Amino acid sequence: MSEFSPDILSAAARWYVALQDPDSARQARTGWQRWLDADARHRDAWAQMLALQQRLGSVPGDLLLPTLQAARQQRRRFLGLAVLLGGGVAIGAASAPPWRVLAADLRTQTGERRTLMLPDGGTLYVNTASAVDIDYGPAVRVLRLHQGEVLVQTAADTAGHRPFEIHTAQGRIRALGTRFSVRVEPGAAQVAVFQDAVMVQPADPTAPALRLGAGQQVRFSAQAVDTPQPVAAGQSEWINGKLVAIDQPLGEFIAELSRYRSGSLSCDPAVAHLRLSGAFRLSDTDAVLDNVAASLPVKIRSRTRYWVRVEPR
Repeated sequence: MSEFSPDILSAAARWYVALQDPDSARQARTGWQRWLDADARHRDAWAQMLALQQRLGSVPGDLLLPTLQAARQQRRRFLGLAVLLGGGVAIGAASAPPWRVLAADLRTQTGERRTLMLPDGGTLYVNTASAVDIDYGPAVRVLRLHQGEVLVQTAADTAGHRPFEIHTAQGRIRALGTRFSVRVEPGAAQVAVFQDAVMVQPADPTAPALRLGAGQQVRFSAQAVDTPQPVAAGQSEWINGKLVAIDQPLGEFIAELSRYRSGSLSCDPAVAHLRLSGAFRLSDTDAVLDNVAASLPVKIRSRTRYWVRVEPR
């Protein structure tokens, strides 16, 4: 890990806390950007602090904030946390730079979902642990999805004939008057269309675009688009606070449920093949796990609230 002065680390932590606070984030963003641009050491310290914060992402917010505040006060403690969590932190593994996620116009925490009316009258649903920028310009209406998942019900442009697009690190999706979702995953993005159609264009300009119709979904990288697959039943029900499983392997279901729960939630491979069906409320993941244990020959083992594993009974 690079060496930084206590003042630089303290400033990085102070800006982090300010940008996390909904009451101060908008006002603080301009000053934070000036600080970031003023010195390459500021950018390096910021990137390392964010990478460390991502390692700490499974820690609940009420514990994470005091940890970062302590880092403001003591450089040695800050570096010690990095060593404790495995030494130097890797930067650049995510689809979007960590600072873009933190500075996004709209962010949700783990388990949080939000609904927003867009400037043109469309509706934006933002899923758990997501980050998105809203950029309506004179020529095109763009959402930039840096992390997580969104679902959009588009509306006709009230200011002309600007196309509507969602941009990810892997490419862009242009709506053709539609209702669709986009989810960012490591190295890929997934698009599901529930109404009308979209055009999917990988970031590589030489890669062919694909028209995706209602009832279809597809994964794509920056270089290519996979073969389209049918949209799963209930796939968009997360906007209503439900996780739907139709004869789904338990391992896949637990992996999906883990997106909505802080900490570590895993499934023993010995029971990952078991099949599960039902509609489960995302507002209480503990109740979902109790339901799973009552429905299948499994038990829920918990070391703490933030370490849970589904195992054979």
